[in-house]
Amino acid sequence: MGIPPSTVVYYKDKFSKFLPSVAGTGRRQKYPVEALEIFGRIREMYGMNWSTEQIENELTIKFGMLIDNIRNDQQLINDAGLESSSEMQTVISGLSSVLGKVSDLLSNQTLFQSEIRDLRDEVSSLRSEKRKLAAETNEQILELAMEVGRLKRDRAELFRLLRSSDASAGPDESSFPSVDYLERPLVIMNSEGEYLGVAGKSRKHFSLEDFVKLLENSVHSHRSVDLNWAEQGGQWVLVISASEEDSSQQRKIVLVTEENVTPNNNTVVRIVSMNINDKAVPDALLFSLFKQIREGFGR
Repeated sequence: MGIPPSTVVYYKDKFSKFLPSVAGTGRRQKYPVEALEIFGRIREMYGMNWSTEQIENELTIKFGMLIDNIRNDQQLINDAGLESSSEMQTVISGLSSVLGKVSDLLSNQTLFQSEIRDLRDEVSSLRSEKRKLAAETNEQILELAMEVGRLKRDRAELFRLLRSSDASAGPDESSFPSVDYLERPLVIMNSEGEYLGVAGKSRKHFSLEDFVKLLENSVHSHRSVDLNWAEQGGQWVLVISASEEDSSQQRKIVLVTEENVTPNNNTVVRIVSMNINDKAVPDALLFSLFKQIREGFGR
C-alpha cells in the first residue's frame, strides 16, 4: 500500500474498533484481506485533512456492516470448530460475493455524501457571487440616483425657461400649464379616432414635457429662443420663436394641445395641431415623427 509500518500501527491503534480481526491477539492478531480497503480509506481521508470525528463517521457508514458481517462469520467459524487458516479462507471466500454487493452499496452512499459536499461548496460560491452582485447593484443605484438628480435640475431649468416668457411681469401660473399637464402622456389621433402614444421599456410614457424639450433642442443652433404659453378655449398653445443674431431670419413653431380622456379612462394630452412658420404640419408627418420618437425613446 506504500504506507510506512509505523503509520499502519498508528491507524490500527486509533481505529481498532473499525478493523475486523480473524485470529490471534496483541502483536499476533490477524486481519482479513478486507482490512486493506479500510486502511487505504483511512489514509485517503487523512490526506484530505479530515478530523478524527469525520473519519470515524465515514468508517461507521461505509465499513460498519462489513465489520459486523466478518465478526459474525468469524463466530460461525469458531462455532463450527474450524481452526486452520485454510478452512477459514474457504468460508470467507464463500462470502465474497455478498461482501462485494455490500461494498458497492456503501460506495454509492459515499458518492452521495461527496455530492452533498460539492453542493455545499457551490452554495457557498453562489452566496459570494450574490454579495458581489449586491455591491455592484448598490453602486449602480447610487449612480442612477445622481443621474435622477441631474435630470431634476434640467427639468427645473426647463420650467424656468418656459416661465420666463415675460420676465418683466414675473411668473404667472395662470398662463402656464400645470406640472400634471406637462407630464401626461402625449398622443396624436388617427383618422379612426384611435389615440397613439409612445412608451419606453421602463413603461415611462413620452410626455408633453419631453416633446417641448425635443422642439427646443431642434432649434438649439439659433442664438435666441423664446417660449410662450397661452390658454385659449381649454387648449394650451405653445409658441417657440428662434432667430439668429444679426439676421432677420426667424423660425416659429406653434403647438396646440388639449387634455383628453381615452376610452380606457386614461387622461392624456393630445396634439391638436402644429404649425412651422405658419404652415400646418400634415398628420402623416406627425405620425412619422412619432414613429421616430418611439424607435429612439424605447431604447
